[in-house]
Amino acid sequence: MEKHNAASDLRLTVRELSNVYEELSLLYKLSGLFSTLNVNEICENLVNEAINTVGVKTAAVLFLNEETQALYTKAHRGDWDEDRIVDGGIEVIADVLENSKPIAFCKLENVEHQDSLHGLQSVLLCPLAGKGKTLGLMILADKSSENEFYSNDVKLLKVITTQAAMAIENAFLYQEIEDLLLGTIKSFVKALETTTQWTAGHTERVTMYAQGIAAEMGLDEKKMERLRICSLLHDIGKIAVPRDILNKKGQLDREEWKEIKKHPALGVTILSGLKSFDDILDGIKYHHEYWDGTKGLFGLKGEDIPLMARILAVADAFDAMTSDRPYRSRKKIGETLNEIVGLADRQFDPTVVEAFQKWINRQHPAFLL
Repeated sequence: MEKHNAASDLRLTVRELSNVYEELSLLYKLSGLFSTLNVNEICENLVNEAINTVGVKTAAVLFLNEETQALYTKAHRGDWDEDRIVDGGIEVIADVLENSKPIAFCKLENVEHQDSLHGLQSVLLCPLAGKGKTLGLMILADKSSENEFYSNDVKLLKVITTQAAMAIENAFLYQEIEDLLLGTIKSFVKALETTTQWTAGHTERVTMYAQGIAAEMGLDEKKMERLRICSLLHDIGKIAVPRDILNKKGQLDREEWKEIKKHPALGVTILSGLKSFDDILDGIKYHHEYWDGTKGLFGLKGEDIPLMARILAVADAFDAMTSDRPYRSRKKIGETLNEIVGLADRQFDPTVVEAFQKWINRQHPAFLL
């Protein structure tokens, strides 16, 4: 009898240790998975991880609209409509949100107001509980094994959603800080541009051209956002260039050109205190380098020049050439485009030029007048 009890206790201990090991392994994996992603990426990864870990056919992440108390779909896989909205006032949903505790149902038809979750059979609802508030909930439905949801499924999903909720909160906070920073930067740039009639609107146009090139080249969302910030900041160093040089109505002499050419390095100096901006600072610093290495400020050549800087070089030159300057009138857009194409493989990266040419040709007749 004692041997039987000992064997039973041992099996129970092994099972518990196995579960603990599974949870710890999952926590370690999630700490890396959610650490550097934006909200959309976190939610997509959350859905995939939940499906793979718990083994279900359908998963959806729903965010709570605090004003309407409705839950809207943020990410999903399986038998779920991306436009589906769930009423947060339904008793079972409200219970999950208010008490921050998961609830599982073997048969959904037994649940009141189950029409909001139509098409699903067995369901596991788990809150996305952040530190400050509940952000929404996650729905898992219909295990691939056709079994019901067990306590270990609930426990594993709780681990996943807890880590994801903290990552989502951090991502929202980071986005708020970044939006505030970009708002300040835009105001700063506009103030700079108002000091000279010749640069008004330049930054916004360069940003538009750069984003067009990036889209044509297939850059992902994250890289395009970094490029957008870089474009907004690329001329910030001109704030340290004397106003009389920027506003001079005649040709600049050699010494004045030297002052103008300092602005990329000055921009990096001004922004050097910003953390996680290394790639953006490199884009600013090197956006006047020549592809063939002949006339750049820092001697970089070819693909040694960061891609962000190569894109900016084309966008910046195009806008400068098609804008009025104190010493010359603007050039026609078609003429400028031909000139830039002619400078491919010398001043500009030919791949970037090709992307710009394709993008701007599609803007006809708005740009090719």
